[in-house]
Amino acid sequence: MRYGRQLGIAITYVLMAILMLACGSAGSNQTSSTNPAPTLPTAGTSSSGSAVSANKDTSASPQGSRIIKHDLGETTIQGSPQRIVVLELGFIDALLDVGLKPLGVADDNKPNLIVADALKKIEGYTAVGMRSQPSLEKIKVLNPDLIIADTDRHKNVYAELSKIAPTLSLKNLNANYQETLDAAATIGNAVDKKSEMDKVLEAHKTKMKALQAKAAGIKKSVLLIGNTDTEMTVRHAEFFSSQLLSTIGFNYLLNNNPKFGTVDRNVKMSIEQLLELDPDIVILMSGDVDLKDKDGNRPVHKDPLWQELKAVKTKQMFDVDRYAWSLRRSVQGANVMLDQTEKEILKLQ
Repeated sequence: MRYGRQLGIAITYVLMAILMLACGSAGSNQTSSTNPAPTLPTAGTSSSGSAVSANKDTSASPQGSRIIKHDLGETTIQGSPQRIVVLELGFIDALLDVGLKPLGVADDNKPNLIVADALKKIEGYTAVGMRSQPSLEKIKVLNPDLIIADTDRHKNVYAELSKIAPTLSLKNLNANYQETLDAAATIGNAVDKKSEMDKVLEAHKTKMKALQAKAAGIKKSVLLIGNTDTEMTVRHAEFFSSQLLSTIGFNYLLNNNPKFGTVDRNVKMSIEQLLELDPDIVILMSGDVDLKDKDGNRPVHKDPLWQELKAVKTKQMFDVDRYAWSLRRSVQGANVMLDQTEKEILKLQ
């Protein structure tokens, strides 16, 4: 009896040990590093544990592509475009600023419309016709991977351009200063050169702030005048160059002036109306089309009313290149104007 009871106790201990070993083995399998249990990411983190935006839509575009918003909608651009056609002159600089050059340019079949330094950098480009009516056939032959069009000029052919290649529509012809900077930023993103364009824009803003500091306290009025052969052609307050002068700190006389209304680029006025405004500073934009004598004087300079202008009497009349101050609507165009304003205009104030 005693032996049987001892045997029973021993068997019980053995069974208990076996049971404990089985339980331990099951627990070990659950925490094995070779088979980790899956975990769900918490809000605000990815499955790898890195932080992500709770509102980010990661399905917006395929990998390696960008959806670019522009004046006429949104365009998906793949990779880094290299074969680029531009249909306004101001877009040339935007590409050069990030180390690219256009394959095709709508240049009105007049290369001299492009400022000399930019023209030299894009040597070998293909002309694709008039800015107002570019040749779709010539553009198609170039097999572009990106077209940059002007909203005001090309909105009616945007659909046709988009059939040739992804097309951005941005303001340049009638762009003001801020719209020009915004367009440059959009182009930088579109060609996959955002960081490079950010540096260009930041350098320009630094230059602008420095000039604003130098111009602080100068409250003189100014007007930009183009053609004078038959009547005065004055740039409107919202034009690129006009708004740049206002940003520097000058009083552009057509700002909030209801008498001349709101127009895209030019205000036509007589010399009598100009004399009524009588700006402190007049900036004359000159080009090949202006009538001038051998001494560089315009016919209007002989008009007695012209001689009555305050800017004439105080020698605050400045002659600048129309291509640089009117056609080159770009960050680099703005930089040229800032440099010339500092060296030739502010030094006489």
